[in-house]
Amino acid sequence: MTEKNQHEKNAAERQVELLINALKSARQNGGVWLNPSSKTAPQFYPKGATVSPFNSLILALHSDQNGYKTNLYTLFSEAKKRGESVKGSEKGVPFIWYSWNEYVNKENPEDKISRTDYLKLTAEQQEQYKGVRSREMRILFNIDQTTLPFVAKEAYASVVSEHGSAEDRGVANSNLAAITVNDMLLKARENMVDVRMSDNGIAFYHKREDYVSIPSEENYDSPDDRARDVVAQLISATGHPQRLNREGIMAQGGKMTTDDATRQNALVNELATGVRLLSMGIQAKLSPESMKMVDYWERELKENPCLIDSIETDVNQAVDMLERMEKGEKIEKKPSLTDQRIDALHESVNKHYYIADEIRNIPNRDTKEMVIVRDKAGKTADVILPAGASLTVDNEVPGMNKTRIESALKKEGFDTVKFFNPDGIHGYHPDDSRFEDKEVCVSRLINWNLKELAQIDVSEAIKRSGSIDFEKILMLKDDAGKWVMYMKPQNETSIAIYPDKNDVSLFFNTIREGNDEKSEQVRFDMAQKYYNQFKDNSALKVELFKSDATAEELSRIERVNIFKTKEQENKPSRLLCIAKIAGMEKIPPREVSQEQWQRLWLADDMRDFKTHLAATLFADVLRQGKTESVGLGTDKNEQEAQTESREQTQQAAFQEDNDRQEAEQKESAEEKEKQQKKADKEASEEEAKTATLSPMLRQFLDLKKKHPDALLLFRCGDCYETYKEDAEKSSKILGITLTKSTKNMDDKGKPLAMAGFPYHALDIYLPKLIRAGERVAICDQLEAPRQTTRRSISELVSPGIASQQEQTDQKQGVRHEESQGFHR
Repeated sequence: MTEKNQHEKNAAERQVELLINALKSARQNGGVWLNPSSKTAPQFYPKGATVSPFNSLILALHSDQNGYKTNLYTLFSEAKKRGESVKGSEKGVPFIWYSWNEYVNKENPEDKISRTDYLKLTAEQQEQYKGVRSREMRILFNIDQTTLPFVAKEAYASVVSEHGSAEDRGVANSNLAAITVNDMLLKARENMVDVRMSDNGIAFYHKREDYVSIPSEENYDSPDDRARDVVAQLISATGHPQRLNREGIMAQGGKMTTDDATRQNALVNELATGVRLLSMGIQAKLSPESMKMVDYWERELKENPCLIDSIETDVNQAVDMLERMEKGEKIEKKPSLTDQRIDALHESVNKHYYIADEIRNIPNRDTKEMVIVRDKAGKTADVILPAGASLTVDNEVPGMNKTRIESALKKEGFDTVKFFNPDGIHGYHPDDSRFEDKEVCVSRLINWNLKELAQIDVSEAIKRSGSIDFEKILMLKDDAGKWVMYMKPQNETSIAIYPDKNDVSLFFNTIREGNDEKSEQVRFDMAQKYYNQFKDNSALKVELFKSDATAEELSRIERVNIFKTKEQENKPSRLLCIAKIAGMEKIPPREVSQEQWQRLWLADDMRDFKTHLAATLFADVLRQGKTESVGLGTDKNEQEAQTESREQTQQAAFQEDNDRQEAEQKESAEEKEKQQKKADKEASEEEAKTATLSPMLRQFLDLKKKHPDALLLFRCGDCYETYKEDAEKSSKILGITLTKSTKNMDDKGKPLAMAGFPYHALDIYLPKLIRAGERVAICDQLEAPRQTTRRSISELVSPGIASQQEQTDQKQGVRHEESQGFHR
C-alpha cells in the first residue's frame, strides 16, 4: 500500500472518530448506530449523484452526529458558484475521490494518454488501454452547513421533504420494505446463494453449506426488523471463501487468530449491512453479539492505522456484490482456493495454544494486572496488557505506563521489551513450544517497580506441544514412480511416508504459485502431519533406501561405483552403476535413475544404500547366478542393444583402469613425499597470508580454491551463507539482501560481503541458482555446532553435467558419507 500523505492521515483519523462515536452511541440508543431518523441515502446536491458505499457511510455518520436534516452534500467551490456559500467556522467531512484521468497502453507502459484523448479513440482502440486510478481526499459540506436554508428557503424545504427523515417525508413503516426484501430474497436465490425458510425463527447464514435461513414475516414485529436480518445474512454470504473470501484483516507478520478474524469480519458485516439499509431509508442496529465487540473494535480502529483502509475495501466490495446480485447479475463462485486447503492442513497440525489462550484472560484494566513472559537467556521480555500496546497511538491504560514498565524490566537486565494486547492487531498468540525455558508471571506496576503477584506453570503445556524441527523436507519418487514424503527430523533418522493424493497436489501447487512463504508453511505443516502419523503408527514408514534382496545376495556385492559418463556428440550424459559381484566376471553397468541418484545423497548410510541399489539393479544376476548383458533401452533392436552394452563395458573397464592407476600413484612413496613437501610449503604461505582471518573465512577460501567455478553455500547454524563475489551473485539472482560485515574482513582487508537465507529454504533457492546457470557447492558442517566447526563440500549441483572434478571426487570417495547433503 502506498504511504499516505499528511492530508490522507488526517482524513483517516476523522473517519475513525466518526465510526467510533457511532458504534459507542448504540449502547444508549437500543443498538441503533446509523440513520436513527431514517433519512434517504447520501447524494451530491443538487445533481443527485450517488456515492460509493464507504463514502456513503462516512457522510451519513457525519450528518447523524451533527443533527443535519438531510444526507445531501456539496463541494465548497460548487456551493459558492450557486451563491450558497459555506458558513464560517464549519468543519467538513473527508470524501475519498477516485479519478481516472490517465490511461496506459496494456502492452507498452510508456504509452500514456489523457482521458480526453482516450475518449476520442474508437472502441477497438480503447481496448488497448486501461485506466490508471488516482486517489484524492476532498472535503464535502452538508447543505445545512451552507447558506441554502436562508437564501433559498423554498428549495431547501423541498429537498428536506424529499430527502429528510421519515417524519419530514411523511412516510411510516409500510409494505415498501417488505416488497423490497422479498424481491431481494428472490434475486439472491436465483443469482447468489440458496435461501431457506427457518424452522426455529432465527435468521442465520450457514457458511460451510453456504445457505441463508430466514424466518417468515410472522416472526417479526415490523418489516424493518426483517429487512435488517435479510440484509445482514446476505452480506455475510458475500464473504464466502469462493466469493470475496472475507476472513478478516491480516495482523502484523501476516498472522491472525481465528477470534480476531471473526470479530473484524463481524465489523465489516455490520457496516456493509448499515450502508445497504441506509439506501432503503431504514435504521441500522447492532446485534446483541456485536454490542459486546464495540470495545474491541474501538481499540483496533485506534491502534491499527491500516484497518480503516481494509474496511473501506471490504465494505465497498460487499455492498457492490449485493447490488449486482439485485440487478440480476449471476454471482458465480470462484474455483476452490488453494488457501482453503492450506488452512485446513495448518489446523490439522498438532500445534497447541493452551498457554496463550489462558494468558489472554488475565490482563485486567480495573485491577491493573498484566502478564510478563521473561526470556532470561535471550534477555527479552513480552508484556501483555489489557490495551494500549501500540507505541504510536495514545491509547494507554491509566496506571499501566509502558515507559515505567520498560524501565523496570531493563533494570532486571532485559535488553528488549515488547508490548502486546490479548488479541487484535497487537495480539499475543505464540504456540506453546515458544514458552520453553521462559518464566510467565502475573504482575502489577507500583510506581516505577513491578510487583509479582503469581507465577504461571507452563511446563505441562510445553510437553504437550511436541513441536519438531526438520533439517530437510522433500517430495521424492520411489522405484515404482509413486510420490513419497521424505522428512529428516533434527537429531533423528529420516522418515518416508506415502502422502495423500490431495496433499501431493497441494505441495506442488504452492510451489508453482511462487509464494515462498506459503510454500514453506505447507512443507512444514505437511511434514508435521506425517511425522505425527508415523509416531502413532510406525508401520506407515516406507523403506526408500533398502531393497528386497536377501542377506546372502547382499554379501556377494563386494564393491559398488556410481558415476556420470561424459557428454558426447548426440549422446547425453548418463548415470551408471558398476558392481563387483563375487564369483562373477565383469558385468556391464546398469543405468541409475534421477530419483535413485537423488536418494543416494539423502541416505543416512550412503554405503549401505549403494549396496541395496546395486542389489536392485543387478537382481537378475544375483538371483539367476549368471551375467546377462541387458540393454538400457527397451525399444532398441538387438544390434543396438549389443553395441550399447559393449560401449558401457568399455567405459566401465576404462573407469577401473583409472582407479588402478590412481591407486598405484598413491602407493608411490616418492610421489607422496613430493606432494607433502609442496603442500607444506603452500600451507605455510597461506598461513602467513590468512593469520588475521577468522576460521570460518579461512575454510571458505580453502574450499573456494578447490572449486573456483562453483558458488559456495556455506552452512552456518540455521542459515546458508555466501561470501565475497558469491554473495554479490546470489543477492542478484535470489533477491536476498547483500550486507557488509563490520566485524569480519576479507582476505583483501575490506569489509566481508555476505548474503544468506534460512537452511530450510534450500529447496526453494537452489533451483533458482541452477536455472541461472550457476554451479553450486553445498558446504555442510561435519562436527557438532558448538565446536569449532569443520566444513566440507557435501554436494555439487550443476545446471548441466557434473564437472570432471566432481567425477573424480565420486571415484575417490572424498564425499563424506555421513554428511547430509543431497543432489537434485
